[in-house]
Amino acid sequence: MRTNLSVTQFTDYRSFLLAHAQDMKTSRRNWSYGSWAQSLGLKATSSITKIINGEREPGPQITEQLISYFKFNHKQAQYFRDLVKLHKIKHDPRLSVLLMEKMGKEHPDAQVRIMDDKSFSVISNWYYLALREFCRMHGFKEDPEWIADNFLFKVTPRDVSNAIKVMLELELLKRNSKGYLQLAEGRLDTTNDVTSEAIKRYHEQMLENAKQALRKVSVQEREISAISLVMSSANMEAAKELIRDFKIKFEKLMEEDTGDQVVQLQIQLFPLTNKIQRSVK
Repeated sequence: MRTNLSVTQFTDYRSFLLAHAQDMKTSRRNWSYGSWAQSLGLKATSSITKIINGEREPGPQITEQLISYFKFNHKQAQYFRDLVKLHKIKHDPRLSVLLMEKMGKEHPDAQVRIMDDKSFSVISNWYYLALREFCRMHGFKEDPEWIADNFLFKVTPRDVSNAIKVMLELELLKRNSKGYLQLAEGRLDTTNDVTSEAIKRYHEQMLENAKQALRKVSVQEREISAISLVMSSANMEAAKELIRDFKIKFEKLMEEDTGDQVVQLQIQLFPLTNKIQRSVK
């Protein structure tokens, strides 16, 4: 078992490989793309890095080496092969639809949506969208070291440089006539309740930031509170709608063209117990 990730929950094979790489970097200090390439039996590290960076597609041999590396069962292996094939034919709508229909029938638990590795990075790393907002502030400097130092939570200058590059490519940022960074109109589709691995990672990281903020940020500069209550599970959708409405109203009232800090509004609603059947008396 090479990974705890479920390949059938991914809709882009590069996103799956990138997620695996992120997990390995976090859990194993000495892990590198070089050691991964060696485990795959590849002669050069560039073979795997080019695949993840979108500079090449895996041929049949490397595809099978990846399947062997992850120790996929028969169904997982076929799903991974189909993801690779889907990416190769993504410019042919007819073949793509036919293949997605096939994948949907064979893997009813999978959500076949195409998400490239750049979009995955933007959504799954908390600092991308925070950095995008940071660019709006007076006094902002496009200096990766300065930006990293001014985030309250750990980000490296290299992370910052990569984030700026990716968001420029996705047109989430652009340069004005003077060459300064500013917001662009590009958008990422993160449809409500889409169980995307990237969105899960984003929230995991932000929850960790909130945990650190309890100790790191004074009570005057934060608001972290909670309530526990009994509620019917039938009202969950209505409760979620109230929260969504509040977020929209909060943003309209509190967002400014420029301010002196970037903040995060984090709202959590989740069950603390199993559903208990009402007893009959």
